[in-house]
Amino acid sequence: MSAVEPIAAIEGARLLTIIRMDDPEDMLVEALLEAGVEVVELSLVSRGSLAAIERWRARFPQLVLGAGTVLGESACERAIGAGAAFLISPCFEPDVSARARAAGVPYIPGALTPSEILTCLDEDAALIKLFPAAQLGPGYVRQLLGPFPTLRLLPTGGIDESNATAFLAAGAAAVAVGSSIVGPGSTYESVSKAAAQLVSTISPITKGASRHAG
Repeated sequence: MSAVEPIAAIEGARLLTIIRMDDPEDMLVEALLEAGVEVVELSLVSRGSLAAIERWRARFPQLVLGAGTVLGESACERAIGAGAAFLISPCFEPDVSARARAAGVPYIPGALTPSEILTCLDEDAALIKLFPAAQLGPGYVRQLLGPFPTLRLLPTGGIDESNATAFLAAGAAAVAVGSSIVGPGSTYESVSKAAAQLVSTISPITKGASRHAG
């Protein structure tokens, strides 16, 4: 997989689903795929996450699977070794950025303030995780695009069916959604239903021309 494909997949789907569960079961991916979700981040804070990345990479080749909460070079090395197609951090991690670039694996750093965003841009980040996003709302995305008109943001934290469309309409490249789709006690049916509802909700925007296309 080339370095640009995971980013293109995220922006094309306009949706990234986060799984943050210990020893996640394969049925979670099966349910997401049934609902039309093919881009997934598996948080490294979860026990068994690296094993799941290795397993899912082999079992679900259509899945674009990355590692999240990648903090430090050691975590970066383990995630790359497990086969993660992209890496995400809640902040900018210089060691992760450098190692990911050397390995040809896309890195999506996290930022909140204009200064933090500028640091990410100076490091040629193609996509930036805006975290935490829900507390500041879609208007914050719109305001950031004033001084940074080409900014490609991935709002994360508190995003769900009630606000995902508003963030995309405000100019976000995509949104990352976690516990409102996959969380403790999730079943195949609950994940498939929640994911399908979200995909349906944002579909009028995803079917339109992306402001970041090309």
